[in-house]
Amino acid sequence: MLLPFVVLTSLLSICLGQWMNPLYVDCGSKTGKVNSLEVIPCEGTSCTLHKGKNSTIKLGFRSNVFVKAGSVAVHGVIARVPVPFSLDNPHICDFLTPQCPIQPNQSYMYTFSLLVRSSYPPIRLDIRWELRDDNGNDIACVQFPAVIHD
Repeated sequence: MLLPFVVLTSLLSICLGQWMNPLYVDCGSKTGKVNSLEVIPCEGTSCTLHKGKNSTIKLGFRSNVFVKAGSVAVHGVIARVPVPFSLDNPHICDFLTPQCPIQPNQSYMYTFSLLVRSSYPPIRLDIRWELRDDNGNDIACVQFPAVIHD
């Protein structure tokens, strides 16, 4: 009689745990707060990025400080080692709604699309995306699991 109850509660815990776990972790937002993250395409608990296709990141955040220009830093985290990824345009203001300057306590959406190059190796990794203020502090920092796939 007790076994069905234990099985049911275990299944509920697993299902609710998966549902409540966000796709990302905050990896050190210091001068702001992450409100949301959407990675397109992304299904399940890990984002599959297909070579030769575009992927888009939409990062909603709120800053605690005034930011005139700001910057973006991206890393691929492989075996816990962050490997810098160079962006053609690391200026936060070119991808922000509403536009810069960033005002304290106002919500913003950063939207960036990127071609997953065919030259990238197929690999499982975490992607760390950092939006930085004028002093280099993270306004918003997210890290999420991804797979680069053919």
